Amino acid sequence: MKMRNLLFMFLLVLTFGICYAESPIAERPIYSAGDYWIFIHEDGKEVKVEFLREEKDQYVFNKNGTQLIKDFNLTSIEKKNHSGYPGPVIQFPLKVGKWQNYEYGKDKELIEKLAGKMGLRIAKYEVAAYEQITVPAGTFWAFKITVTKESKKKGISKGSATYWYAPIIKQIIKSIEEEKPTSELKEYKIK
Repeated sequence: MKMRNLLFMFLLVLTFGICYAESPIAERPIYSAGDYWIFIHEDGKEVKVEFLREEKDQYVFNKNGTQLIKDFNLTSIEKKNHSGYPGPVIQFPLKVGKWQNYEYGKDKELIEKLAGKMGLRIAKYEVAAYEQITVPAGTFWAFKITVTKESKKKGISKGSATYWYAPIIKQIIKSIEEEKPTSELKEYKIK
């Protein structure tokens, strides 16, 4: 009888611990010179991104022969698409349930170019899950980051995107964005 009670208590504690275990947290990645990632797009195009150095609170990469600068949230500093959407904005540390709003479309020149039709827009980022995902480079645990894009003017410039960031790879390993080919990690080398 005592053994049965002990076993029951052990299982109860184990179950309680599993149910209330804290979700993983991903801190900002630290890269080494020479780290690289090769992505394949669904249209067959390959893109190689190689880490060069860190300077002035920014990462400097080489992307197919062109310098690419990203901030510590892995957001491209110089490149935005036609609507001003910056792409992934990953606010470290990552944890399931974390969310943020990112306003874009404030660029006066861009607003004039678009004749003020869209105005200020908001991208709502949420770390929706920590899950296993399979890409050509393998199967990895990754944070799933969902994005909902909305305009302050109803019915204009709505959209969505989904990114998977794998802490062990130190990079987004899959991205799905409207009007862009899906991109997946094909090969990598990190130190």
